[in-house]
Amino acid sequence: MTETIPLPECLPSRDSNTSSSQCSREHSPSADPASYSPSTPRWIRAYRSDASIALVGIRGTGLSTLAIIAASCLNFKLLDADHQFFQVTGLSRAKYRSEHGHAQYSHAETALLRSMLSDNPTKTIIVCGPGAVEPSGRTSVANFASDHPVIYVTRDLQGVQGYLRVWDAVTVSRIQKASAPVLRSISNYEYYNPTRAVSASEQSARNPLALKQVEKDFLQFLCSITERSENTTQTQESQQLTLPENRRLTYGLIIPLPVSDTYWSELRKEDILADAIELLLPLSAIGLERDGFDGLAADYITQQYCAAKSNTHLPIILGFRLFEQHSSSSDQVKEGYLEALYHCLRLAPDYLCVDLLQGPETIQRLTAIKGRTRIIAECTESKNYRDWTSPIWSERVTLAGTYGADVVRLRQEASTIADNFAVRHFVDKMNTSSEHKVTVIAYNTGRLGRMSQYCGTHLNPVTDSRLRDHSASGLYGSMLTIQQSHNALYTSYILDALCFGIYGNNVAQSLSPAMHNAAFQRSGMPHVYKAFQYPTLQEMLNLISDPRLGGLSVTAPFKSQVLSLVDEISHEASIIGAINTLVPLRSDKDIAKSTRNRVGPSLALYGDNTDWIGITNCVVNNLSPINAIKRRTTALVVGAGGMARAATYALARLGVRNIFIHNRSPGRAEALAEHFTRCGVIRRADMPGRSCPDKDSNHEAMASTISILTEKTASWPEAVDLPTIIVSCIATQDLNGQCSVDTSLPPLWLASPTGGVVLELSYAPPETPLLKQVRSLEDQGWVAVDGLQMLPAQGKRQFELFTSCRAPIKAMREAVLKAHQQKNR
Repeated sequence: MTETIPLPECLPSRDSNTSSSQCSREHSPSADPASYSPSTPRWIRAYRSDASIALVGIRGTGLSTLAIIAASCLNFKLLDADHQFFQVTGLSRAKYRSEHGHAQYSHAETALLRSMLSDNPTKTIIVCGPGAVEPSGRTSVANFASDHPVIYVTRDLQGVQGYLRVWDAVTVSRIQKASAPVLRSISNYEYYNPTRAVSASEQSARNPLALKQVEKDFLQFLCSITERSENTTQTQESQQLTLPENRRLTYGLIIPLPVSDTYWSELRKEDILADAIELLLPLSAIGLERDGFDGLAADYITQQYCAAKSNTHLPIILGFRLFEQHSSSSDQVKEGYLEALYHCLRLAPDYLCVDLLQGPETIQRLTAIKGRTRIIAECTESKNYRDWTSPIWSERVTLAGTYGADVVRLRQEASTIADNFAVRHFVDKMNTSSEHKVTVIAYNTGRLGRMSQYCGTHLNPVTDSRLRDHSASGLYGSMLTIQQSHNALYTSYILDALCFGIYGNNVAQSLSPAMHNAAFQRSGMPHVYKAFQYPTLQEMLNLISDPRLGGLSVTAPFKSQVLSLVDEISHEASIIGAINTLVPLRSDKDIAKSTRNRVGPSLALYGDNTDWIGITNCVVNNLSPINAIKRRTTALVVGAGGMARAATYALARLGVRNIFIHNRSPGRAEALAEHFTRCGVIRRADMPGRSCPDKDSNHEAMASTISILTEKTASWPEAVDLPTIIVSCIATQDLNGQCSVDTSLPPLWLASPTGGVVLELSYAPPETPLLKQVRSLEDQGWVAVDGLQMLPAQGKRQFELFTSCRAPIKAMREAVLKAHQQKNR
């Protein structure tokens, strides 16, 4: 690309009246638009947690919307070049250019950009304007990228054209292609913001969740490049299990690209039971068909990665099929491969596969700039069979560790069934050796190697049944689906069928058995889940001593009583003071390490609380972006029992600063507030000072305050914002199945100008007075969430505690709805 970049003139401001033909004549690109030759990235991707983030891209890619989402999520201030230019000059860009000429306009634009970047090194989201592609502007942004994230935002042609409207597709395409090499050269990350179809209901009515998917996708990306945790429900115990290579019997779904245009949208509708998605990129993804890695190849990788991430929200492993097909590895192949790897790091994938035999320089350069991406150094023997006792394998493990890889993956085609036992012995030996810090994954391929795949420890390869024909050759043609892998584990008695259930004094009508049994069936597990209805805890003592018990759900009135029975308890359950999940620990007293799905005597009984996780998920998934949690966000909890405790804790974990409690009995509300104040989680709003959190907690100090509303007739406190999150935690059904409580709220309490979300945790009866009231306010931005959504939201985590496997949440939701409909006929 030459120094003369036409884009500042060509990119219209929102008030521009410049015609497309005039721009096209005066500012035609001066370089090959498809050319893209990335050099080794110069930036070490380790930033301060409060480092500012810059966004660059052409107009129409959604920069402003993404910036608002990022600023709200990270609690950063927002600087948009469009607004700043007008504030500084008092003129729009078009007016300034008309009055002062292009040279003076370019000077003003780049000077503004330079000051925005230099004056705001921390806690700011900066939307760069057209000055970013001017020569001096490029220098400013590139320098900023040396110690800050700079994200290049791209979008499909139709989306950009739909936003700009003033230009035809040819002109927009030319601008996109001309700008890409420049914007990629000054940025260190890349994000694809696709145009999403808008349904008829979204077009015809106000939909507060219209941007929810955009928010979810971009926040996921931000979490991959910052220290912020994406999972707000992560417990102390589950933190150890976050990475698939740290858990036993995890699976990676292999998807060889390309796939059909509808594949991702179809996959989105189904349960994905794998723990990660591995995208196998084809030869075309490194641009060899066009004599080298170029912008077209870069665009392809970016779009495929973002499609997989957006539609699955799972860890993504990026890898190439290159060396399976081109064993000669010519210099051109190696160069294109290396450039493609560098581009992959711009996407901040969870994992990046690198050919181990590329040598130390390649892998070490990648590990130096990998950021939070984990490097998998892999080696596949496709020609020469080597026994797993051969020293070559342990030498390769050592090499991977020396090069700085996080994981090493080794594989070869099995020649006998005995190879499966040999590779398992090799993996166990490597992973228990103090000499190797790198995690080792190894398995056999081919039909004879299947046993090593479903019996492996980490990221066992599985396929989607719809892709069998697509991957019928090479290493991946004989792979099993995850359900087949589970069936094989149980039918070969490696794992055992267990009994689970819900324990309480009124559980005959519970929907939990239908939900969990559907989850077991969908996952290919032979477990059974029953209802255990008893008036006391006496029978539970017999149940928990049964060697075939896999776990129990606990409901009222025993959630607090079982605290005396457990040997180990989660940090969250101890703070809430209630347990709704019991798991016998059979191989280790640490829930993170103990083996599940095995018959045997219990070493300890573990107790956890998943109610707060279900509440958190319901709030996060249904709170509109405009109501994203900020410093002044207010929440209301109705009730003061066990579920109210879980709700209060969930809101504090989400960072809600102002929490109000209303209960018919003010004394119980006071007891709830006193409980959390004593635990050091929340302080009373009417008391000075601040409690200190438990020193053993890894959660950051919570700044939430709690207040009591004694009467429904009370007006809302003037000094505090109206609530945008409301959780109703009171029983609504009498013994005859009728609604016995008026759960509606004063209209003034539902007067938030931006609406909000209301959770009704009871699912009997189907429609309470509160749900009716909130649904009548949908056009004001309110979203109603009933208890039928809450049950599978908490059940998901419960299933994962029971089995240590991903829960089929869609199957669980469908089962709850179906069972509820049958019970209410």
